[in-house]
Amino acid sequence: MAYLTYDEYQQMGGTMAEAGFPLAELKARKRIDALTQGRVAGMAEVPEEVKAAMMEAISVDGAFSASAQATAPLAASFSTDGYSESYGSAETRTAAIEKQLTADIMTLLQGVLDDNGTPLLYAGVATAGDAVWGVWP
Repeated sequence: MAYLTYDEYQQMGGTMAEAGFPLAELKARKRIDALTQGRVAGMAEVPEEVKAAMMEAISVDGAFSASAQATAPLAASFSTDGYSESYGSAETRTAAIEKQLTADIMTLLQGVLDDNGTPLLYAGVATAGDAVWGVWP
């Protein structure tokens, strides 16, 4: 079950061609499933917050994937006097982008509950005093 249809993607401002959308949607869905322990797949209806997280993941992956970085690398430093340019490694940029994307998705999904009332981001048993993404024991 897709968490975001191509029509919804376009309505949210997406510009990717329809041919590339199924793979992008699958990759974003797998990312969200990993963060939510697969809880969204069992829901009767996909929450708007999940659709927004899907949009974020698809947009970032399209702009900053390894292939996008290879075709348009960003300069890590640049000087004009003696003309010098250097480029950061794709691995370093990818790690930073992955970290930020995960944080963005977790922010969007914070406090969202599945059909059983379990927070989507809940990943274990809470102990006294621990906050579990919007749920205090």
